[in-house]
Amino acid sequence: MNRLSKITFIALIFFTISVSSFAQSNSGWGIKGGLNYNSNGKYFRDAEFVLSDPLNNWGYNLGLFGKFEAGPLFVRPELVYTQLNSDINNVQFRTERLDIPVLVGLNVLGPVVSVFAGPALHYTIEDDLKSFGYEKYNLGYQFGIGLNFNSLGLDLRYERELNDQNINIDNVFTGDGDFKYQQITLNMSIKF
Repeated sequence: MNRLSKITFIALIFFTISVSSFAQSNSGWGIKGGLNYNSNGKYFRDAEFVLSDPLNNWGYNLGLFGKFEAGPLFVRPELVYTQLNSDINNVQFRTERLDIPVLVGLNVLGPVVSVFAGPALHYTIEDDLKSFGYEKYNLGYQFGIGLNFNSLGLDLRYERELNDQNINIDNVFTGDGDFKYQQITLNMSIKF
């Protein structure tokens, strides 16, 4: 065997071992989607608005994820399109953004139940608030619990932005530094 053939053969063996060990692990990639319920500011302060018309703040999300497991621990980076709807003093706002959470999790009951948390970067694509000084890039955090049934998953998570947003919309809202998006999401996923 010449040198190039040996290198090709070793690379092929390494690739085969890597693929088979990857296939035997619970790692993989997939698609996800779900519903989100959004609020700005504080949930308890906004409870009267939520209860008065709960349908105004529903949105959705669609995206891709990777899941890399090492024993009971895993890392799950995601790329997600999210649409948020907000109603403040009967004025409707819509936001479209790309979310990039990087979650670190722990399988607590085998692979069936997991908990996770991590930072999330948000890039605003389109926003009804852009003319009022709302920032395009925001940093936030997420945490939640997930149920996994082979390749199907279901998770419930809470998310909150960290950046203060000082928004002042005449006769509608005067920002107090707490115009931060926060949401509760319910997601389904399929892992390949």
